[in-house]
Amino acid sequence: MFPDGRVADLPGYEGDVLIAKANRWYEQTYGDQLKGDFAYGFAPVRLGNSVWRVRAGMIFGSVRLFVDRNLQNRGNRTVAGPSAREASANVLSAVEGLTQGIADRLSDSALIEYWEFHLLMHEALQWRWDCLPKTELLSMAHHDYDECTSAVIGRRYGQARWAAEQAVEKTLKGLLTIGKTAFPTGGKNGHSLAHAAQLLKDSHGISLNSGVLALAECSPAVRYGETPSTEGQALTANHAVLTILNQLSQSESVRVLLLKHQV
Repeated sequence: MFPDGRVADLPGYEGDVLIAKANRWYEQTYGDQLKGDFAYGFAPVRLGNSVWRVRAGMIFGSVRLFVDRNLQNRGNRTVAGPSAREASANVLSAVEGLTQGIADRLSDSALIEYWEFHLLMHEALQWRWDCLPKTELLSMAHHDYDECTSAVIGRRYGQARWAAEQAVEKTLKGLLTIGKTAFPTGGKNGHSLAHAAQLLKDSHGISLNSGVLALAECSPAVRYGETPSTEGQALTANHAVLTILNQLSQSESVRVLLLKHQV
């Protein structure tokens, strides 16, 4: 997106030269402090014997995704000029810090499983970014999921499960708010994902898989360690959030609801 840094050495202050000089000034003055990450979000995944953070990078235009154990094969990013080729990206290179040794040991079934997870994650987080309005509840849900991912990576499994539950709860209640549908904030149904989902179905025709909702739901006791939590439970809850976002993204009823919000 930006000109090569060496362009800053050229004379003048126009076009790419000006942009390159400005970028150099920011790098020399602020370093990485002001740099943003062009990503829809991050998610945890287990590969080998460890949990890794995966980056859902932003995509502009058309990009062919593929999976290759060779981490040096990151794909083609040269899509302009006389040597232009199809843009492509190796999704395995989106796993932060993944070593070639681990990549080489992944079985074919593990590669396929990761490929399917990556597509689910990327589509869910891209839809969250592009299509969900930045209302108070939906923005809080966004941050709750990000906290869930950080907690899984940091091995805070109880906090991860609660953050996943909150991400789903606030997403559902955010949609109910858009649809001007009242919901309980306390009592036995105050944190019930099943109840919020039933309200969405009854009022707006939006259906969600009850089994996936159950994977994300948990007791507030997990926050304090009163109910123990495992890595597997935390990962399952995190991935349930992605599945629910994916289900919402494919719902025509959700699309209609969001269109009404834009009018």
